[in-house]
Amino acid sequence: EHLEFMTASGKSLAEKEEAEKETGEQHQDTVSTHGEATESLAAQTTILTTALTELIQLKPVCQDTGMSYSDRVAMREEEIAALNKAMCILTKYQEFGPDAASGEC
Repeated sequence: EHLEFMTASGKSLAEKEEAEKETGEQHQDTVSTHGEATESLAAQTTILTTALTELIQLKPVCQDTGMSYSDRVAMREEEIAALNKAMCILTKYQEFGPDAASGEC
């Protein structure tokens, strides 16, 4: 009886030690994963905070200027025309030199 008890308790002890080892490994994996997730969360939080700060800074610029839609369209068309003229002048200058820059633009 004593030998059976010692064999059974030895087997039980070995199983429990193996289970404890596996549990310890799982715990280490979980702690490692948690640490990585915490670092990732901190990085994403920093990115979000930066983006929100930029958004708050840009909000006053994007607010209504008091101009009507037609006024904004007219200003945009004037700006496009001025940019096209500048592009024409620079292209002529590049192709023909300083004398052609004042030509047909």
